[in-house]
Amino acid sequence: MSLEKYIGIYDHVMPYPVLSNLLKYCNYINYERARVIGNENEGIERREIRNAQIKTLSNFNTELTEMHWNNYLFNLFQNGLHRYWDDNNLPKYNNVKYSENISILKYENTGFYKWHTDHDWKAPRNVSMILLLNNDYEGGNLCFKEPREDNEIVIDKKPNRLIVWPSNFLYPHTVKPVTKGTRYSVVCWAL
Repeated sequence: MSLEKYIGIYDHVMPYPVLSNLLKYCNYINYERARVIGNENEGIERREIRNAQIKTLSNFNTELTEMHWNNYLFNLFQNGLHRYWDDNNLPKYNNVKYSENISILKYENTGFYKWHTDHDWKAPRNVSMILLLNNDYEGGNLCFKEPREDNEIVIDKKPNRLIVWPSNFLYPHTVKPVTKGTRYSVVCWAL
């Protein structure tokens, strides 16, 4: 069985005018350095592992624009999760719930995230989701590899593309270094 079968790819998940407005918002907000979870260095910037910036959205912010994007993206990820569940004929049960925070990621020139998985005892994630927002950059590919295999599965960079996959140890993935421009994406996990 190929694990690639369980990497769901959904294109055109929002109207393009909405995507354009989201990208404008991405250029407007303030970011902080992204961190690494799940090890003794949690909460410490680990630039040798991850060089990116992050803005975690909240529904409890006083800024209405942030609340709007949080709610809009919440629904988008919920729909993507349900579609992924249906497409893979997975049993309907209530053990997978939405979600950790929704975060916007910004990878500038030389930004990357080394090979990792998303599930950890400190972050017991079941399903990972990434929404790609733009493709006017070079490098920055999202790649997967199957355990015990050398080949990489490279996900084509397409704006408005949602990628959904299991968060477990069978799905190590990376964001290759950006070599030109800025890569924007939105991430979310179901627990």
